[in-house]
Amino acid sequence: MSIFAQSTNTTTSFLPQIVLGFSSLGIAPYDLTFALFCQTFCFVAFNKVMTAQYFTWYLCLLPLCSDRIQWSSRRMLLSLSLLLVSILTWLGSAFTLEMLGWRSHRQVWMASVLFFVANVNLLVAILNGYRVDKTWRSLSDTPGEGWSQKVKAS
Repeated sequence: MSIFAQSTNTTTSFLPQIVLGFSSLGIAPYDLTFALFCQTFCFVAFNKVMTAQYFTWYLCLLPLCSDRIQWSSRRMLLSLSLLLVSILTWLGSAFTLEMLGWRSHRQVWMASVLFFVANVNLLVAILNGYRVDKTWRSLSDTPGEGWSQKVKAS
């Protein structure tokens, strides 16, 4: 493989991650914590290295924006259930490969695909269940000014 083909392959593998990371910046002036959560979620879900333990990266940001996400919808519950099943499937197949030494590469690959689909599905469900906080938006129609006015008023 030539150096050009190798560098092109490396660049194209990061392209979805970069596009999705920058697309969440449109949310930042209105809801910074939710934008940070979306960026981290996209970074983990579209990373070249797929492992189930990375969900802790975005899990620590979830309490900062969880009050604006509708968790009780049927779509959200199905997405969370699919994520749980995919994590357990991935960990089980990875255990058989790494600890037991079984030849389960195909199962790990299929579990990784399922885990990726579950992450994307959960991200779509979170974006659909996101509610804009009206109290912050009522202070100003210009992005970014609501926070400074709220702090000055206190």
